[in-house]
Amino acid sequence: MWTMSNPTFEQEKARLAALPRAERFEELIAFPCEHTFKVIAAPEGLEQRVRDALATRGQPTPHISRRTSSNGRWLSLSVTVQVASGVELDQLYAALEGLRGLKMLV
Repeated sequence: MWTMSNPTFEQEKARLAALPRAERFEELIAFPCEHTFKVIAAPEGLEQRVRDALATRGQPTPHISRRTSSNGRWLSLSVTVQVASGVELDQLYAALEGLRGLKMLV
């Protein structure tokens, strides 16, 4: 039975979607935690660009594993870092979103 104290899935989804990204992270993730980003882009210099972007946000030593697409056109990096808060995670996403040649960031 639906009550005001038990919102529907759609209501909760709408409430979370209205929050700024950092607050949404705080609601959904228990911090501190390890977080893995998937970064897909053209391979030329990608790993160094990712390392540089994260270093500017206080993450100088991420763990990175790599996989090249079958045709060699794209490089997929799984980048794992420790994050302390939703604000820090939001800043890391913002830094990675600004990468030149980014195809996808998850």
